[in-house]
Amino acid sequence: MSHENIVWHWEQATSDEIAQGMRWYADAHHVATAIGNDDAHLGAGMLAIYSPQQGWIGNVLNAARVLRERKGIGGPGSGMFATTGQKRAADRLLKGERYEDILNGPKIRDFAHLIEFGGDQDSDDPHVVIDRHALSVAHGRALTSEEYDSAPVNGFRRKDGSISRRQYDHVVSLYRRAADLISTRTGERISAHQVQAVTWLVRQRLNQEAEQRRGPNRLDKGRNQARANSERAWNEFRTVFLPDLATCPGTGYQSAA
Repeated sequence: MSHENIVWHWEQATSDEIAQGMRWYADAHHVATAIGNDDAHLGAGMLAIYSPQQGWIGNVLNAARVLRERKGIGGPGSGMFATTGQKRAADRLLKGERYEDILNGPKIRDFAHLIEFGGDQDSDDPHVVIDRHALSVAHGRALTSEEYDSAPVNGFRRKDGSISRRQYDHVVSLYRRAADLISTRTGERISAHQVQAVTWLVRQRLNQEAEQRRGPNRLDKGRNQARANSERAWNEFRTVFLPDLATCPGTGYQSAA
């Protein structure tokens, strides 16, 4: 695991991936503001709550549905791939609690922060979302779900309310180092979260290209179908309820719908 692997992924990025990744969190902020009825904190918190084990478009759709219906959704019989715990967290957020007091893991806390502010609120306190794809980038290869789940980056909430994130922040430091190197090379100040977003897009494109070369297996086909279903459902929802929302950041995957 190294910052060189992150820089290598940046060097594989197309001009479109760089442009999209550089503005990814700014675009996600507009989505959060729209689904949160001009409340970016609410929208970002709900996106973070429903993000685990969910593709981005499905995440947006779930969060938007909950905010429109004003009640948490999840658990058996909900018709949504979400847990009872997520439903409870969503209800707490809807009742006025702040996501900082609800979310326990460093990944989803950083995800909410970057979306709420469209980037870092304070450039001296950088945030980076270390999901499976981001950790894969740092490792220089695609990690399996099992490998990611066994990595010590989840963190936890201590009894005093603080969040354990020592191992997580080690990976963040690699992205900061990569951002510094890329900024020097390009002559443009690039933030660690922008490097993460660009390389995240690259990693997902590379994953899809590898899948196409070997031929999709049953799991790949299931994921592709789920992504296509989410894309169609989100486009229908947005057309009816959010017709003025023109921009929604995407992933590195080609459209499955």
